[in-house]
Amino acid sequence: MTVSSPPPRSGGGGPKGRRGSRYTGDMLMFGTVLLMGSSYPFAKDVLAVMSPLLYSASRYLVASLFLFAAMALMRKPMALPQRDWLPMLLLSLVGVALFQACWGLAMARSAPSLGSIVMTTTTAFSAILAWFGGRRLPALGWGGIVLAFAGVVLVVNNSLSAFTLSFGSLDGTLLWMLSAFAWALYVERCAPYNLRLGALRVMAWTTLLGSLVLLPVSLVFDSVGEFALLDDRLLGFWLYTAIFPVGVAFLGLTAGLDRLGVSRVMVYMYLIPVAGVGLSAAFFGDPLTAARVLGGLIVLAGVILTRVALDRSTR
Repeated sequence: MTVSSPPPRSGGGGPKGRRGSRYTGDMLMFGTVLLMGSSYPFAKDVLAVMSPLLYSASRYLVASLFLFAAMALMRKPMALPQRDWLPMLLLSLVGVALFQACWGLAMARSAPSLGSIVMTTTTAFSAILAWFGGRRLPALGWGGIVLAFAGVVLVVNNSLSAFTLSFGSLDGTLLWMLSAFAWALYVERCAPYNLRLGALRVMAWTTLLGSLVLLPVSLVFDSVGEFALLDDRLLGFWLYTAIFPVGVAFLGLTAGLDRLGVSRVMVYMYLIPVAGVGLSAAFFGDPLTAARVLGGLIVLAGVILTRVALDRSTR
C-alpha cells in the first residue's frame, strides 16, 4: 500500500483535508522557501568576513529567541514536559548542531554552488526514510524528485551548452550529503513530537538547544571578535538572515508541517536554491540567464509532479 506522511495534527490540511486548507499550506510553503532562499545572497557577503560555524550558531540562537517570542505573542504553551527533554536534545544535535556543523565545514572545503545542489537531496533522503517507515512514495513521485534535481543542477550550472560545475574535494561533497541527511532525519523524527507538542514548540526548543551546543564549539575554532569586522550593512545582513530565513521561515515551516505533513513539505526544499538565484537577480543584479529560467521551470514542474503523486497515493 502506498501512502505519504502521517496526517497533520488538526485543521484538515492534509491529503484528506479541505481543499482550501491544503492550498493554504502550499502557499505557506512557497513563502517559506522564498524566505529560506533569500539567505543565499545576504549570507554570501557576511561569510566573506565571518566563519560559517560562528555565523550559523549565532543566527540560530537569535532565531530561537524569535520563535519563543512568537509563541508568547500567540499564547501557545512553551514549557517542555520532563520526558521530552532528552528527545529534544537528541533532535537538536542532529537537526541543528550536526546539520549546521557539516554545512559550515563543507562551505570551507567546496563551492557553495555544489552545496546548493547536494542539499536538495534532503527530499530524496526524506522519501527513503519514509520508505523504511512503511510510507512509500509512488513511482510518479520519484520521477518528480529526479526531474526537480535535474532542474536544480541546471540552475546552478547556469549553462545550456557546457558543464561548468566544480565538485571540489570529496570530503566537502560528503559533508554536504551528511548535512542534507541530518536535516531530513531531523524533520522525519520530529513528526511524532509535532503531533503531540505542536511543531512550533518542537522547532523552538530544538533550535535553541542546538544553537547552545553549536555556539561553544564554534568559539573553539573562531572568535566572537569576528562581529567587530561587520560594518552596519553586514550586521544588517546577519540580523536579516537570523530573523527571516530562519526565524520567520521556521514559523512557515511549522505551519506547513501541520497542514501538509512531512513528505509534502520536503518536496518544496527543491525551490530554495531557485529562490536564492531569483532574489539575487532581483536585488543584487546577478544575471538571470536562459539556463536558470529553464532550470527553475523544470524544478517547479518536478515539485508539482511529486505533489500530485503524493495526493493521488492517499485517495
